[in-house]
Amino acid sequence: MKNICFQMTRKVWLVAFMALCAAFPAFAQTITVKGTVVDKEGEPLIGASVVVRGETLGTATDIDGNYTISAPSDGTLVVSYVGYETQEIAINGRTEIDVTMSENSVMLGEVVAIGYGTVKKSDATGSVATIKPSEIEAGLATSAQDLLVGASPGVVVTTSGNPSEGGNIQIRGGASLAASNAPLIVIDGVPMDTKGIVGSSNPLALVSPENVESMTILKDASATAIYGSRASNGVIIITTKAGAKGKPQVNFTMNGYINTTRKYLDMMSASQFRNFITEEYGLESAQYGQIRDYDTDWQKELTRTTFSSDYSLSVGGTAGWLPYRVGVTYTDNNGIINNTDMDRLTASINLTPKFFNNLLSVNANVKGAYITNNYGANTLRASAGMNPTLPVIDPNGSPLFSNYTSYVNGGILAGPDAIGETIDSTTSPLNPIAENRAAVSKGTAYQSVGNLQLDLKMPFLTDLRANLNLGYDYQHGENHSNDFINTPKAWNNGYTVLENGNRINIKDGGVSRKYEFQTRVNLLLDFYLNYNHAFESINSTLDVTAGYSWQKFHNKKRDYTRVYEVVNPENEKYIGNQADPTNITIQPHQLVSFFGRVNFTFLDKYLVTATVRRDGTSRFSKDNRWGTFPSVALGWKLLEENFMESARSYMNELKIRAGYGVTGQQDLGDDYFPYLPVYNQWTGGGAVYPSITGQPTVGTYPFYATAYNSNIKWEETHTWNAGVDFGFLNNRILGSLDFYKRKTKDLLTKSPYPAGSNISNAGNMNLGDLENTGIEFNITARPIVTNDFRWTSAFNVAWNKNKITRLADGADTVVDDSGISLGNGNKIQKHQVGQSAFSFYVYEQVYDENGNPLEGVYVDQNGDGEITVDDKIIYHSRDPKVTMNWNNTFNYKNWDFGISLRANLGNWVYNDTQANSAVKEVNNSLPLSNLNTTSFLFNKTTNELACSSYFVQNASFLRCDNITVGYTWDNLLNNRLRLRLYGACQNPFVITKYKGLDPEIFSGIDNNVYPHPLTVSFGIVASF
Repeated sequence: MKNICFQMTRKVWLVAFMALCAAFPAFAQTITVKGTVVDKEGEPLIGASVVVRGETLGTATDIDGNYTISAPSDGTLVVSYVGYETQEIAINGRTEIDVTMSENSVMLGEVVAIGYGTVKKSDATGSVATIKPSEIEAGLATSAQDLLVGASPGVVVTTSGNPSEGGNIQIRGGASLAASNAPLIVIDGVPMDTKGIVGSSNPLALVSPENVESMTILKDASATAIYGSRASNGVIIITTKAGAKGKPQVNFTMNGYINTTRKYLDMMSASQFRNFITEEYGLESAQYGQIRDYDTDWQKELTRTTFSSDYSLSVGGTAGWLPYRVGVTYTDNNGIINNTDMDRLTASINLTPKFFNNLLSVNANVKGAYITNNYGANTLRASAGMNPTLPVIDPNGSPLFSNYTSYVNGGILAGPDAIGETIDSTTSPLNPIAENRAAVSKGTAYQSVGNLQLDLKMPFLTDLRANLNLGYDYQHGENHSNDFINTPKAWNNGYTVLENGNRINIKDGGVSRKYEFQTRVNLLLDFYLNYNHAFESINSTLDVTAGYSWQKFHNKKRDYTRVYEVVNPENEKYIGNQADPTNITIQPHQLVSFFGRVNFTFLDKYLVTATVRRDGTSRFSKDNRWGTFPSVALGWKLLEENFMESARSYMNELKIRAGYGVTGQQDLGDDYFPYLPVYNQWTGGGAVYPSITGQPTVGTYPFYATAYNSNIKWEETHTWNAGVDFGFLNNRILGSLDFYKRKTKDLLTKSPYPAGSNISNAGNMNLGDLENTGIEFNITARPIVTNDFRWTSAFNVAWNKNKITRLADGADTVVDDSGISLGNGNKIQKHQVGQSAFSFYVYEQVYDENGNPLEGVYVDQNGDGEITVDDKIIYHSRDPKVTMNWNNTFNYKNWDFGISLRANLGNWVYNDTQANSAVKEVNNSLPLSNLNTTSFLFNKTTNELACSSYFVQNASFLRCDNITVGYTWDNLLNNRLRLRLYGACQNPFVITKYKGLDPEIFSGIDNNVYPHPLTVSFGIVASF
């Protein structure tokens, strides 16, 4: 498959190169046209776009409104400017053309999508951000989530370098402790189920970046409340590209990516390690007996340099009365760790016809994706700690282990010396390269999202519309995972090596191969009425919406296991499939909602938005099933007031906004019945396994009930928001400033129950309050605008403070999923009143005058003369306090250059990887493991050391996301072809004090991170 794809890749690139070469001589005859673009007052419009119709790259007016452009003498100029009507002017051989633009305020609002409708940007009262990805941004992204990185203040997207993984998206900090903190994703009117499935952990992989028309981010409650229960963490509305009137428009893109490892952990080299063992233990020691003469960089053995690519083809236009757009995209993304990759084939169809003199608008969308993922085994951390004097393949190694270097009990290498020894891979480290090569985990996923939306204007009252939206979200995934026989990982129990190469116990060395199947189905019915009337005599508008929403979710998952045994090193025996699934889960869930919204604009300067939504969920009991979520927002177009008339000469917009609203939360992941005692059969280590005779053996097991809470209810987030939008100098400077406060009440989380109050010691509860307070600022400017050169700079910064303000008595607890590997059962994060959620819970390390930690010495916080758990303190948290993004684009004639920088400040990470490679004690008990050269080396592992503040490190960083350069030919083949070539470097550098591979870790615990690669990319974009 890979060879076929590679051959196809070479052919496609060859055809594109030949087309490019043939296109060079096809330039049309042109003349030079000059002129000035002004508004109706005669003021010059700075930065107005002037292009030739049929092209997409032209010029922009300078500070005096002047422009100069080369154009065909019989061509047409297209002049556009934000907030003004676009004008098309026939050239007719003229060399001087002046243009006067007329305002069009409606144009400002068409790009802002809100729940169940749109709103003029100038009339928006909530905190709303719109992203329209450029062709270069789409080319650098492999998933729609990548387009959100750094795009808007307060939106933090944390991704990894693993091509199979999805990212973690948070808007204005986390609003919950145990419930979902992910925003609601709406694709073309269909709210998505973003939990992922087996076989694909990235639900946004369905949408190709090249097919995204716009992404609207709703942040505050006044903007999100229309979505009610699913919008407490914000809403991201993705609108894909649709067909347009006119002849077919064909767009084709090819992107190639060369990925390589940017950084390795700084571990001892073979010579350093050999010297360390010699000095520490001596030449006659058992430790030195494990030193060999090899020089192996285990990290480099695990990683690779790869080539990835994607291809996208779309055709859009109008066939008779039917506007259409059809697109197909193929992506081959190969990870930098061996045996990790993702292949994706997506297709989409969009139809937007209108009937009955445009009274009935139809929007039909279907998107589908087939995705395959090879997850491999990320043994990067194990590779870093492997003895560097050992070979990956031992020429004298045991054939039972396929000659991979492996260990036996006591730390003696497997090989001739292993004869008569007992091998037990559960007590010795596995060969990380063997584990990676022998582990097979392949996932496949089929995803489809579609909807049919009917919008009817009433013939008797065209201001009244009825909208019906029927949609679905279907995901089916499969995952097959196993290890090859006769590899180190296949040996789960001890056996004795015999001189003839065989072993005593024939059951060992075999594998269990696991098969998982999962299907998620999400069905949607939305219906609403909308009345929109303009009172022209008073320059006012009334927009009223009322509707009903029904959504049903169904999740079904099955697991099977096949068991293999080994007869000899060259043979395996298939015992058979399980008679029944190891586990089968069926989880239904429904949401029912009624909603209404009123937008009123008075005198085109006073704005009011009021929203209410009532939601019902099947997760809660009848007594707590329904929640009501209202919001109200006010806006004032200050610039429209008479006393601001003098400011209009240099200001284009000044609007003040304020709002308050409530949103709900009931998403407890896959816990669908938290208020009911659910009875399950106890299966022990496995429900049914076949015996060696091939006959299944069925055990009898008792039933048990899961924890439940009949009083569990809605979590509510109350949000206050105040903001100002501004624009200066004919919109050469645009920006906004927002202040918000979010308070979540009745937090949903898992916590210990009072003794004897439940059938389990812990479960779901509503137990406290959480606050997020923040400020967001963004500004976009065009500092330089001339005929040939333009500089566009966009900067945004956000500050967020997260604090738990109330927890139920006894609910201060460590976080269940914050375990670390060093020590015995340690947890490293805690929720505590007055502190940030997911704060680190550690012993405060004491240092000497040189800044080195004093081993075993910690601050006695309570002064009782001993170090106990009572001396632990809260020490920083995982979430950044400040995020910043700065994007710059420079255009010189047909050339463009761009650079994007992104920074997180105040985020801390527990370096679990370093903690495991900083203790000498590991080398006192064989086998040997490598040590980190960037940290102080401790002599002994203790639970206090494992929870030392020494390993909680400042992970603030400045990352260069990408540097790009490109060139565009506008009018090849007599204006029939537009062609663009570009090159880029992604993730070229990261400036940070953090000592691990990557400082950007969502969980805050660095235990086996998949680092972001350094990527060099190049691409072609063609439109004809």
